[in-house]
Formats: sequence, structure tokens, C-alpha cells
Amino acid sequence: MPSPSDLQLLRAHEPVLVYTKGELFFPTDVERYVRNCSLWIEEPDGGERLVVPAGELTLDRLSRAEEEWPRSSKHLRFVQEDTLREEARRFKGIARSVIPKSGRLVAVGVLGRVLDILMKLSLLVRGTVPGGVTYAAVTRYRERLDDGGSHYYGRVTREGGYTVLQYWFFYAMNDWRTIYGGVNDHEADWERVSVHLVEDPDGTTRPAWVGASSHEYQGDDLRRSWNDPGLHRKGLHPRIYVGAGSHSHQMLPGDYLIQVDPSFLRGLVRAWRRLTQRLFRADSAINRHGIGVPFVDYARGDGVEIGPGGDREWSAVLVDDETPWIRGYRGLWGRDTGDFFDGERAPSGPRYERDGTVRRSWADPLAWVGLQKVAPTEEAARTQLRAHIEDLDRRIEELEADILRRRDEMRRLDSARMVLAREAHSRPLSREYDEKLEEMEAEHARLCERQALTCDERESHLRALESDTPLEPDPTGHLKSPHMPYASGEQRHNRFQYLWVALSTPLLLVSLALTLFLLDGQWTFYAMVGVILLFAAVDAVARRRFRQYLVGMAVVAVVLGVVAGVVAAFVANWRIAVTVPVGIVVVVLLVVNVRDLFRR
Repeated sequence: MPSPSDLQLLRAHEPVLVYTKGELFFPTDVERYVRNCSLWIEEPDGGERLVVPAGELTLDRLSRAEEEWPRSSKHLRFVQEDTLREEARRFKGIARSVIPKSGRLVAVGVLGRVLDILMKLSLLVRGTVPGGVTYAAVTRYRERLDDGGSHYYGRVTREGGYTVLQYWFFYAMNDWRTIYGGVNDHEADWERVSVHLVEDPDGTTRPAWVGASSHEYQGDDLRRSWNDPGLHRKGLHPRIYVGAGSHSHQMLPGDYLIQVDPSFLRGLVRAWRRLTQRLFRADSAINRHGIGVPFVDYARGDGVEIGPGGDREWSAVLVDDETPWIRGYRGLWGRDTGDFFDGERAPSGPRYERDGTVRRSWADPLAWVGLQKVAPTEEAARTQLRAHIEDLDRRIEELEADILRRRDEMRRLDSARMVLAREAHSRPLSREYDEKLEEMEAEHARLCERQALTCDERESHLRALESDTPLEPDPTGHLKSPHMPYASGEQRHNRFQYLWVALSTPLLLVSLALTLFLLDGQWTFYAMVGVILLFAAVDAVARRRFRQYLVGMAVVAVVLGVVAGVVAAFVANWRIAVTVPVGIVVVVLLVVNVRDLFRR
């Protein structure tokens, strides 16, 4: 059993979760949730069968599900078919969304909105949560589960010099798609926050890092240093901002643009990103947002606050590897829709993935946030640096031995070459020796350069050890692609923007269809290109992005010019072959100057 000190540690650093106004679900008690669920298993013929009706299931029986129904896929069902319609009808009387779904489409261009339509069409062939389930889940949560408080399931592990405090939060429903226009809906939702403690020389512990589950992010980008000015804190408690409906975590309040790239467009999207990363700064809007199906995660922090001094207080439950319901149940915690994208399927529990394997965040909490490679304390960092210097010493000795051996080989070979050079019939062989000597001299030079660099590195590390400057890493130096909000959440869109967002995509599709029916020959292609450019221009004006639109057109013009120049160089004479590269250089310089002018 976990020691009392584990609970004290969890309580001392439990996170403060801050929600968006209008959030309908909060972390709840799994025992009460399970009592309101039915348990289903998948039959060999592909059907499903009810094995435990709602009201008869307990956590104890759930933990023995693998023994009662071995080798069967299992899932819980929170919303029951016989009460779905009545509970969905009562939804409007107890809750409503305060964020319009169309607001997310104002943040992206026409291409993103076209892809959004394709994503919606994919719901017709995927396994999705049946209509009304989300509304019924709100009713059931309010009437059966919500007691005015909130629960987390805390786990404490110690490894690699860290004490890891894991906080697992369970939600009865992810209502991101239905309520907020997000990617998916699914019954049940598990999210997590971890606080990583280190021990000081006096034996006390202090928080050093905070990790939090977030969309599309993994490893280093999931964690923030306790000294990071971008990490908001309330005393010893980190403040985490929760996405409306999705329950994903963000470190700063605001609206986050989440890009979902359909699998059939993934190659095109990657090529586009490589191009824009070369042409634009890493923090530019086009690189931060890219293309893809647009969804907004509203983590505004203007709603309910859960934690010390907040609107709701935490009820803590200690769990570990031996907790029966965590270890014993490998099924899904909500309805299994069979969605082949997995977006609309319920998740499995804290310990397991959907396929029954152990979650990385459970099995290796340090690697989940990239801390397996980071020394926990200053003394540990210095110890490891000393060990690295010893490795460098051995490497320098090995390089010195290689250099001496290479010199002996060159001397022997040069002596043999000089003997052969005296005899006319051996001169061809002497030339082969010359070539070998050149290769050996080049390798000798590389070894000497490597040895010099290694010696410089060793001296640099020795100076760092002798200095009083701490070896602690830069609080933000580990971040490769930090997630930043595209808007504060306080922005207001005018009526024209909402009207244009609603009408632009169908108008574009209808206009393209008319060009196919009304025009013939090459004019059809020209007309379609003109329609797209016109719509993109109007869209840029509506979204106040006309400058970016002009820059984009300049980039397209350069690309087309390069292609045309290469083609002309091959089909024409040498004069064009010389002129085209010069023209390309001039155009590129012009575009760079125009881009710098816009940035200023």
C-alpha cells in the first residue's frame, strides 16, 4: 500500500485546473460512473452482447472482467439506449454552449474549410457516437454523478532521481465535436498531469518540471520547467488550462488552433510544411498553423477553477500498479463505436492502451515527457559531466593511438614508394602508392581535427565544472515546438466574417462546378484558377490577412517562374539557359526584400 507521505506529496502539489466558461463535464468519481454503466463484450461474429446491465456493475466486478470473459474485447456504456431519447430531451433545460461553433472557421482560410467539409463527410462512413448521446451524457452526469466536487487518481513513483506525482482525471464524456465543433465525441476521457520533484541537499523535495497531456504533442514539448515564466503557478500548485470539451491541457490561456491532417493528404501537407519552414520564420502564422482540417481548442481559463482556493476542491484517491480496477480491466471505458480512426472510440484506462499494451506514460513516466535524459539535480549533472569527461579522455587516447598508427603506416608506405620510384618498370605501382598516401593523409587530417575538437570540448566542460555557474538547463531550451495560442479568446468577429465563413465554402464549390459545366477547353482551367484566387483574396480581406495573401502569391509566382525557367532552358538555346538562372536570382532577392519590408 502507498505510504501516507505519498498522499501528502500529492496534496502539496496537486494542480489547479482552470476551465473555459460553459464547460459541461468535470473530473468525476469512477466508482459512481461504473455503477451507472453497462458492460458489453464483442462476439466472435462481430456483434456485441450485454453481460452486466447498468446498475449491477461495480469496480470490484469490473476488475475481474478479464477472468469472467477472457480473450473478449470489452467496453462500458454510460448512456443506455432505453433512456437516451428522454435524457437528450432534457439537455436544453440544464445546459447550453456559450461558444459558437462557427468561430473556429474564421481562424483559417478557404482551403482549411474545404478540408473541414471532407472531414465531416468522413463521419458518414466511420463509426461515430450516435446522435443524442452527448446531450444524454450531460443529463446523466448532472443528475447521477456530479456532487459539486471533483476527483483525481494520484500515483507516486520514484526513479532516476525523480519523485513523479501523476494526477489522472476521468471525465464521463468528451463532447468536443457536438458542443464546440471539435474533432470528436466519445464516452469517457482520461487525461493526466505530472509534477516531477527533485531532492535538495538538505533532504527536502521541490518541484522541477510539470508535464501535461496535450493534443499532438509528445516528449519534451509536453513538459515545462518550474522556472519557466510561461508556467503559471499558485504557490506550489501549477495552473493548467483545460480545453473546452476536449479536456486537453495547455500551459497558457487562449484559443489554440489544432491541425488534423487527413491521412490521404498527409504527403501533400508534409511537403507544404517543408516549403514554408524554409521560406518563413518558425514563429510565423503560416508555420504555426499550416494547412489541414481546422479545429479550435478553447482553453480560455475564464470558467470554473478546481483546486486549492478554487470553485471546487479535489478529492484524492491513491492508486498504483496493484489497484485491482486499474490492473484488471483492459477494456474501453465507454462506448466502442468501431471508428477506424479511433477518434470516436472511447479510451482505455490509465494503465492500458486500446490494444491492451501498457501506456508509455504509465510504464515510463520520465520518458513520456523526455526527462529520462535530464539530470535531476545540480550534483547529478556535475557527476554525469565528470563521467562524460572521462569518456572524452579515453576517446582522446584512442584518437592519439590512431594518429600514431596512421603516421607509422604512411612512413612505411612512403619508404616503399621511394624505392619503387627509382625503377622505371615500377613507376605505375609507385603512382598507386601516391593515391593511397593521399587517402591516408586525408584520414590523418580528419583524425587530428577530431582530436582537436574533442580536446576543446573537454576543456569547455572542465571550465564549466570549475565555474560557480549552475549547470541547470535553460528553462525553455528543450522546447522544439511549444504550443502557443493563436488568439486570447477575447477577440470579437464581425458579422461579415461570420457570414463569409458560412457562405464562402459552398459558394466556392458551386462556382467551380459551374465553370466545369459552362466552359470548354483550356478556358475551364483558367476560370477555375481565377475563381480560387478571387475567393482567396476576399477571404484574406475578411480575415485581415491580405498582406500574407500577397506574400503567398509572390511565393507561388517564384515557384512557377523557376519551373518555367527550367523548362525553357531545356527546350531553347544556351542564351536562355544562362539568362534564366540570373532572372531567378533577381526574383528571389526581390521576394526576400518585399518579405522583409512587410515584416518591418
